[in-house]
Amino acid sequence: MNPRILAKSKINNFSSDRKQQKEYFNFWITSTYIALLSIIVWLLLYYVWILNVGATKWYDIRILEREKRNLLIEKELLDVKIAELESLWTILNDDNIKNMEKAENPNYLVIKENVQYVYND
Repeated sequence: MNPRILAKSKINNFSSDRKQQKEYFNFWITSTYIALLSIIVWLLLYYVWILNVGATKWYDIRILEREKRNLLIEKELLDVKIAELESLWTILNDDNIKNMEKAENPNYLVIKENVQYVYND
């Protein structure tokens, strides 16, 4: 007889309760292992994604903070320039300045230490 025919014709249907319980136990161990491994991989990918999102947000925030700092410096410089122009305009347009006369031949007093001064006019 042909050995292939004999091998195919043999069907082993013997299955004890102990063997079924062991297979059932092994199935749950394998499925639990696969589930935990897939959860760990998913958490790792989620962690990397969160880090990437956070890093890009912080990079954008740093760029905006740098731009804000430059704009504040520019604003302060413009405020100083405005104050200078306003003060000069205020001085030149003051009514007391318009009523003053230019001094001719002014006398200047130079003060030195340990010297007594007497003004004779």
